[in-house]
Amino acid sequence: MRRILPVLSVLTLLLAAACQDLDVTNPNRPDRARATKQPTSAESFVATSFRTLWPVIGHDDYPSWAFSTMANEVTSGFADFGQLELSAEPRSAWNNSPVNARSNVAETPWYGLYRTISAVNDALIATDSGLVIVDSARTLRTRAVGKFIQGVSYGYLGLYYDQAFVVDEKVALDTLKNPQFTPYPAVTRIAIAQLDSAIAIAGRGNFTLPVDSWLFQAMNRDEFVRLANSFAARLMVYSARTRAERAAVNWAEVIRRIDAGVRTDFAPVGQPDILWDDWKRLVARVRTGPPSDFGRPSYWLLGPADSANGFVNWVAAPIENRVAFQIRTKDRRIQGTTGPASAGKYVGYNASNIFAASRGTYRFSHYFFRRYGTGTTWNTGPMPSLLLSEMDLLKAEALIRLGRAAEAVPLINRTRVANGELPPVTVEGPPNEAGCVPRKLNGQCGSLWDALRYEKRIEGLGVSGVIAFMDARGWQTLPANTLIHLPVPGRELAVLRLPLYTFGGPGGQGSAPAPDPERCPVQLGRCP
Repeated sequence: MRRILPVLSVLTLLLAAACQDLDVTNPNRPDRARATKQPTSAESFVATSFRTLWPVIGHDDYPSWAFSTMANEVTSGFADFGQLELSAEPRSAWNNSPVNARSNVAETPWYGLYRTISAVNDALIATDSGLVIVDSARTLRTRAVGKFIQGVSYGYLGLYYDQAFVVDEKVALDTLKNPQFTPYPAVTRIAIAQLDSAIAIAGRGNFTLPVDSWLFQAMNRDEFVRLANSFAARLMVYSARTRAERAAVNWAEVIRRIDAGVRTDFAPVGQPDILWDDWKRLVARVRTGPPSDFGRPSYWLLGPADSANGFVNWVAAPIENRVAFQIRTKDRRIQGTTGPASAGKYVGYNASNIFAASRGTYRFSHYFFRRYGTGTTWNTGPMPSLLLSEMDLLKAEALIRLGRAAEAVPLINRTRVANGELPPVTVEGPPNEAGCVPRKLNGQCGSLWDALRYEKRIEGLGVSGVIAFMDARGWQTLPANTLIHLPVPGRELAVLRLPLYTFGGPGGQGSAPAPDPERCPVQLGRCP
């Protein structure tokens, strides 16, 4: 196989049957056409594809740190991974120049997702052309998982970017003369159709997946189908860029997908140097100094649980005057039973300020993360990626939006009561009493909608580095002028000789409006 030069457009990767005269050919490695005629080689294209997909869907540093800090899920004062410039307040436009030192925020997921798509397309072309991978069962498994990986890959292109190229195994490559970008809504619809194709293919036979490869979690055919439905539910909800788009989601279909979805957490098992979760590692990192020494949970996430007005005062202060404070809360995920300095189940208190004050004291947090990523759990044990709690809370949101709030209450209370050890909510919200969780920005007890959003954020902390951003843009909680999606990377545009463009910043295209977090999508108690 000839090496693809990094300056090439993804179209070269997707459309070229083999690169010609671009680099030195290694005669000991077959090109794509020859490799896909070998059954086990074609199978391996799919069996190993999850390893290139996994990092760029929220489990490595790009775009996780940029997205999570923009969503005020975690906070950091370091410049790595684009987080410093994209989370700076007031917000400015994203620098989409290919010479930007932080250009990997857009480039790494773009090229990583297309690298994955290219591999599975090769295998799907081969099986569609009649290649049998040992027997019909293994061929069916390769095709089903290939379509699943293809659908998730295109799905995340639709989540991240305003537009993308769509080229699958059905495209007649030799006749494709002038491919066009496809807008993100259509990319998302295509991705869901590809997931449905994976479901349909899986229904024609039976197979299992091993724990040490493929999706790195042992599962049978039915569990695979459930996982595909859960990813489809994710794409349907998280593709919304605005409050209006999130309201327009087909929430009845979301419920159907979730009900047909996972019954256990999807948590691939890590293998050193094979599959690991660097997002979890860095969020929880402890070296010789204070814990969570790279980034810390944000007060915007933890603060609604505060009962002592520290968060109310912090929000009311001018941004340049905000400083870290200690939370007092009944939520046992944040605070233990022996006082505000005792560690909770998910986070703990540490009074160190680990970021430079010159980069903004509003970035400071006295809380470290401890639920995932400690020790070697980020590369040896199960690495949670898609949780039952996420699906429960998406279903709860769907029920609220459909006017069925009473049915949402037990779903919200599952983690709230079991993990937070908090009193259950009702349709009116948390009990209207001192120390209620969550509180509104003015200190009053929150609504059911506030409780849902709080629960979704604290249960999702440390799971994936990108989902909080998807929620925030659809809930209209991003800081004003935050970009709502990435542009096609400047490097790609330069290769294609297309004009450079970008998003975010005051008056810019693709900029988030002023946040309005407490406005409910339907009439509920305690809603403005």
